[in-house]
Amino acid sequence: MKNSKDKRENVWKRGVERVIDLLSSLFLPFINIMVSVGILKGILIIMIATGIVTEGTATYDILNAMSDAFFYFIPLFLAYTAAKKFDVEPFTAILVACILLHPSMTSVMAMEGAVNFFGLPLRTVTYSASVIPILLAIYCMSFVQKLCYKGIPETFRYLFTPPICVIVIVPVTLLLFGPIGSFVGGWLAKGYEWIYNLSPLLAGVLIGALQPFMVIFGLHWGLFPIALNNVAIYGYDTIMALFGGAVFAQGGAALAVAIKSKDATFKSQALSASFTALLGITEPAMFGVNLRLKRPMICACIAGAIGSAVAGFFGCRAVSFALPALTTLSLFMGHAFVPFLASLTVSFGLAFLFTMAVTIPDLQ
Repeated sequence: MKNSKDKRENVWKRGVERVIDLLSSLFLPFINIMVSVGILKGILIIMIATGIVTEGTATYDILNAMSDAFFYFIPLFLAYTAAKKFDVEPFTAILVACILLHPSMTSVMAMEGAVNFFGLPLRTVTYSASVIPILLAIYCMSFVQKLCYKGIPETFRYLFTPPICVIVIVPVTLLLFGPIGSFVGGWLAKGYEWIYNLSPLLAGVLIGALQPFMVIFGLHWGLFPIALNNVAIYGYDTIMALFGGAVFAQGGAALAVAIKSKDATFKSQALSASFTALLGITEPAMFGVNLRLKRPMICACIAGAIGSAVAGFFGCRAVSFALPALTTLSLFMGHAFVPFLASLTVSFGLAFLFTMAVTIPDLQ
């Protein structure tokens, strides 16, 4: 009985490690770019908060494009890394991502009413800044490409395989993979409302622990419409307040890694990632540091759960839609502001202490 239980635990452990390794291999190649645009985004937030730049001006639009373009076009980057991972021709994969982000496609997905493709109804989905649809598309493309390579003579293989892949994968993505991502995001949003009504403290624990994985898969976008709607109807929102613990925990874990690392380049990268996390940009800390080393990510999730539980228990709120960051603290002053600051401090501090306390085998 004990051996059987140990085998199940080992299978589960190996499965989790494979998922983490897969995600790391998809995001790690462009982590330096992610860190860079995270810094640019943080600088822009500071400039807005200090009044140097005003939203709605040409200056703001240009700076926003500089800091936001990467996240908007992240399906392109993921198409390339996924193609490498799944052994797909990379330029064909990038072409699929370009099609999903093309202005014509964006216009179609923004249409009101029924949208049809050869009579088949399509669910309108936003593909910019999305993760799940493009990853599923490229994974599926690997099988289509293999079939093409087997069935098409070598003389014409590289001429006909790309268009066949596009013709097959794009409709499948529009009909299946895109709606899957949208459905999961919508289900997540309804689940949050139910859990928060049941217990704000429990909602804080779950959001604090799972928010990093929501970001990894792009599922957090499903909660943003609810947050915006809450502000519009009630004048406040609780979702972003619960995000704070998870955000600051990533920064605390990355700071501990920076202190423990002996590699100068990685130390600098981790330190920059910790700083950008405090400005509300967690991707560099997650993908470049914590998820990459596994144990810091676990420490951050535990600390984030505790910190967000504090925010949930005291009913912390935001009076406008904003990602929790040092530069947006004023938006959380409407209700239980001191407990909110405590939740951020607890998350950051515990993540730092937990990460300092554990052994990290792969630390450089």
